[in-house]
Amino acid sequence: MSLILTTPEQHDFQDPTLELDAGRLYERLSAMPAMNAGESVRQLLLTLEPLNEQRLDAGLRLELLDVYRPFVQRLFDGAEPIRLRQQPLGSQQRKNTVDDIERLCLAMANGYKLVIKAMHSAGQHEADRVAFGRVVRAAVRQLAAALLHSYRYYRPEPPFVFLELNQLYRLARHHGIHDWLDENETGSTVSLAATYQAVCLLSLLDPFAAEEGQADLYYRTLLQYAGKVRIVPGNSWQGVPEGLFFIDLMSDSRPRHCVFLTSPVEAEDPYLIDARVVLQSMHKMLLALSAERRRQRSEAAILRHLLPEVTPRDKRRSRRLPGGSWIHVVVGLEAIHDWLLSNMNDEAPEPQRWVIRDRSEQGYRLGWSQSSASALQVGDLVCVVADGEKPDMALRLLAVRWVRDEREKGTELGVEAYDGVPAPVELELEDDEGETIRRSALFLPSSGEQGSSARLVAPAGLCAPGREVLIHVGDREVKVVCAAHVEQSPGFDCFEFTAAG
Repeated sequence: MSLILTTPEQHDFQDPTLELDAGRLYERLSAMPAMNAGESVRQLLLTLEPLNEQRLDAGLRLELLDVYRPFVQRLFDGAEPIRLRQQPLGSQQRKNTVDDIERLCLAMANGYKLVIKAMHSAGQHEADRVAFGRVVRAAVRQLAAALLHSYRYYRPEPPFVFLELNQLYRLARHHGIHDWLDENETGSTVSLAATYQAVCLLSLLDPFAAEEGQADLYYRTLLQYAGKVRIVPGNSWQGVPEGLFFIDLMSDSRPRHCVFLTSPVEAEDPYLIDARVVLQSMHKMLLALSAERRRQRSEAAILRHLLPEVTPRDKRRSRRLPGGSWIHVVVGLEAIHDWLLSNMNDEAPEPQRWVIRDRSEQGYRLGWSQSSASALQVGDLVCVVADGEKPDMALRLLAVRWVRDEREKGTELGVEAYDGVPAPVELELEDDEGETIRRSALFLPSSGEQGSSARLVAPAGLCAPGREVLIHVGDREVKVVCAAHVEQSPGFDCFEFTAAG
């Protein structure tokens, strides 16, 4: 069968800077700076990408890739947004590291694809199916890692990733090696089919609206259930196709919900991903838990996305108006609090300037000229402090609902507004050890009889219902009791409150 796989062009020039001895290569990679992810990734790319351009024996290439693999895996694991933010990197360094981790995964995949092509053209895929299956699995895992990494940072999948994932799964299925078990980079026993099924379902979970860290969590959860997923030939079904997803293995497209398609679907090599047993298992497991524990489980969010409503309940409630003008914004609870205080003394720092793509009564669709790489996430707070079309507009507090980082083209995001003009306050309360702590927060006033009640926006996890809090507003103090949560986000909690007795 034919293969459509993108690989770098090969040359016969012997690059003297390349280390082709596996033992010496391991020593060189072991000497990379362990605490500097950006520099380590850069050094790996400087050797791995030229290696992929060097014409080599397939066996030697595979031996060298096996040396690279644990080092790449370590850097990939350390590139989760919360971990990367903890490293001493500037915004441009952080963006470069995010870009380079994606390049690193794709470079590893390119190396394995070169071996696949060589084995396939030499007929080794038939002579040594075990070795061939191992290489195909490795390529699929690296492509899956590149896809997961893009979703971590709200980026569209890299070019050709689904084309090649579909091709490699089709190839493995053709040779009957797709269900063979093999130990992956974390020591778990995972088949190529399980990796492919998990990443296909992950692509359906609206990663651009997921909270930070959820993409990795969803993927790990889906891998646990992947053994119950079936992929069967066909382009038609009967009845309501909930839990069925359509994929064309000869296309460059991700799967699609069958509930939004009309049977039969035209395709060159059509298949159905049958996840009904998985979804039933998730549903049964969630029913056995309390409401609070259900809310915390990743399976609950997975079910919501994989069993979508044909007519969503969250349809836009107001007309969208075209944009084109600009707004000035401050991002983050602490930064908004400090800016509001500084603005009272006419000492506020320069806010960021974003473009309005369109607007409604509920919020905006915005454009930002920079990549959001780990600088912005779903659930962040944004305060509009100036609007180019409405110079007299009051301050407006919004929450980020979705992010799409188009890499060098900048970032697009959707934000939803809260009622009320935010005001900076300080909260004083006792922590779990009885120590008095004081934290920055925002106060949102009541919006009238038919509107929302007064609310506080505080750091996440600080306040629970029933907890007493002392609010400092300038020189005044007001003691209140935390009531129901309006919203809980990774970065903040918004909750109502009542006067303390």
